[in-house]
Amino acid sequence: MPEQKHIFLSKSKYGSGLQCLKYLWYQFNLKNEIPAYDPETLEIFKQGQIVGELAHQLYSEGIKLKRDWNPEKMAARSLEASLQRKPLFEAGFVYKNAYAIADILVPVGKDEWDLIEVKSSTRVKPENIYDTAFQKYTYEGAGLKIKKCYLMYVNNEYVRQGGLDPRQFFHKEDISDQVTELLPGIEKKIEAMLRVIGDKSMPDIKVGPHCEAPYECPLQEVCWKFLPDEDVFTLYRGGKTSFALMERGILQLKDIPADFELSDKQRLQVAAHISKKPYIDKPAIKEFLSELKYPLYFLDFETIAPAIPYYDQTRPYEDIPFQYSLHVVEKKGSLPRHYGYLAPGDIDPRPEILAQLKEKLGRSGSIVAYNSGYEIKCLQLAMRTYPEYEKWVEEMNLRMVDLWVPFRKFFYYHPDQRGGGSLKNVLPAMTGKGYADMEIAGGGAARFEYMRVTFDKKVAESERQRVRAALDRYCEMDTLAMVEVVEALGEISHLK
Repeated sequence: MPEQKHIFLSKSKYGSGLQCLKYLWYQFNLKNEIPAYDPETLEIFKQGQIVGELAHQLYSEGIKLKRDWNPEKMAARSLEASLQRKPLFEAGFVYKNAYAIADILVPVGKDEWDLIEVKSSTRVKPENIYDTAFQKYTYEGAGLKIKKCYLMYVNNEYVRQGGLDPRQFFHKEDISDQVTELLPGIEKKIEAMLRVIGDKSMPDIKVGPHCEAPYECPLQEVCWKFLPDEDVFTLYRGGKTSFALMERGILQLKDIPADFELSDKQRLQVAAHISKKPYIDKPAIKEFLSELKYPLYFLDFETIAPAIPYYDQTRPYEDIPFQYSLHVVEKKGSLPRHYGYLAPGDIDPRPEILAQLKEKLGRSGSIVAYNSGYEIKCLQLAMRTYPEYEKWVEEMNLRMVDLWVPFRKFFYYHPDQRGGGSLKNVLPAMTGKGYADMEIAGGGAARFEYMRVTFDKKVAESERQRVRAALDRYCEMDTLAMVEVVEALGEISHLK
């Protein structure tokens, strides 16, 4: 097909083709119909860019090439820069229909180069090897001599002390042998992808586990829309079971044969969907509620986990609370009192949060959290940096009660939960209330919005205050939701 000579496969599109040819076809033929990335995904990309820029600091004489969106012009510019025999950042080269931009190319000896792929992950992943192999194929085809291939990734044991130290922040691992093993098959894969791209009809690719691995596909809204209500993919921990049912043509929970092997919890779930009534284990709920000792302290953290630590004595991707919400119920039937804190961001927020909570959580009564292991983890990580709180944190952990337990263990399940046991699923199913009208309605959005308005100095003050107000409302909603769920469980346990 002669028109293919004008088509270039980038590294990312080659990766798309390896994961799903249908998605690759969309990228060239129906690009405008691909749903836009959500703000959380965009922020993850931004973190990757920041990590990449930090890696450049390891090569002080490096040259960063200005991006030209014409691959052939970019290749000519990069080839000219390569004559200087200095490290190159984001140099792009073309070979046949392949086009790849290198994070870092380092000159070695007289005429060779080391290829360094920089990732914001904390280990080498299989997809990284495929990415790097595609690059080596392209660069060598363009005339460069690649000596070694490395993956540079984040050292999650690095502890920031004052200014960032890029040499300690990164690990660099030689992946040359793994890359070499993949080289022979690349050209045929590219040819197959080009045939798919040039076809007027999209390829018939069935949905499967590849829709989420190694990356979540943005076409899920398109490809999965055939599923009916109460589909088999809402099965609790359905995984391979859900796909096995789909392969047999079974798409709804109500149509699962009685002799099909399911876990006990899945059986309870299916029965609830068929009967349209919640499953209730009153004795188990009563036993759980009996563990609650007043006063009750309903606690929730919102956290950041930046790739590059903002504060001293923190590690890459360490969970750092920047906000808490606390509702206190002194005795059964009393109205909850609310306390909260949202950090300004200019200093490590943990000392202030620890000090406030030590004062407000008292010395007795249950501390209720949803998936309490996370709150415990955050406190223990903070204790590592602020050991003066060690004894207090240990005491708080003993008082923790996990409100997720009745739903994770299926003491209660409502069909409206749609297989989910998170607070976002449970609250509307039990009370009819929810997060639908909230500007920020999830932990991921809270994390990235806080980072955006706190650390991006270009954000206007009015926007910053608007987002901070939304963060206050969201975090308060989480702990108020727990109060209402406990009340609902109490009412259910007394039903005849």
